[in-house]
Amino acid sequence: MPDTGLIVSTIAAGGDVGLKLADVIAALICKVADREIDGLDKYQVVSFGRTVNGARFPDRWWPRLARALETGAFDRMSAEAIVDVMVEHDRP
Repeated sequence: MPDTGLIVSTIAAGGDVGLKLADVIAALICKVADREIDGLDKYQVVSFGRTVNGARFPDRWWPRLARALETGAFDRMSAEAIVDVMVEHDRP
């Protein structure tokens, strides 16, 4: 699991950037949830003898979001623009 400290602390701090970051994460999940290729990471677990399928936020996106925070992208770009860049340039 990548270091998500900057992301968690930004969301916890709230404010405009924290809210925009939370919006970006939610929008990314919604935008790619139905994609079969390059979407959310799929996984399976066995629980009480049953196989359960799930999907989660890809680890490859955490460093990209942290980099966007570090470079000030959240100050100068809309949430929609950040999501579009993330999805358009997504390579697992």
